[in-house]
Amino acid sequence: MTQDPVTVTYSLEEILGQISKKLDRQDEKFESFRDDVDNKFDSLQRDFNDKFDNLQRYVDDKFDNLQKDVDDKFDNLQDKFDNLQKEVVEIKIGQVRLETELKGEIKTLETGVKGEIKTLETEVNGIGKRLDTQEFINRSVVVGFVLALAAGTFKLFFPSFPN
Repeated sequence: MTQDPVTVTYSLEEILGQISKKLDRQDEKFESFRDDVDNKFDSLQRDFNDKFDNLQRYVDDKFDNLQKDVDDKFDNLQDKFDNLQKEVVEIKIGQVRLETELKGEIKTLETGVKGEIKTLETEVNGIGKRLDTQEFINRSVVVGFVLALAAGTFKLFFPSFPN
């Protein structure tokens, strides 16, 4: 089997021209592909930057709101503390006033009680004198009763004695 030799009737210049055209087309496709990739990368970069900026603004807003809430609560707490401090001062002032009033009332009560004790001592002394008088009268009555009883008993046993 013998094979016939192949003869090429094309010119080398034509073939190189076609190869050059194909390489140019491939180069254009590659450039087009690179432009598409660059555009997509730029688009992704812009989207990422936009989303990052939005996220940054969102976080900043949330942080600002949180800071404002904390500041408001701290201010409210400070106001409550100030009010509590004022109330404590008022309570101390009221306590001092109450102590002063109580001291005055205690002195007044002491004076009143001392006067009442003196009055009671006088009355007890008066009652003591009356009791002494009453005791003397009661003793005299008892002595008279005992003498009358003794005389009656004597008269009972000795009816004829005085005669």
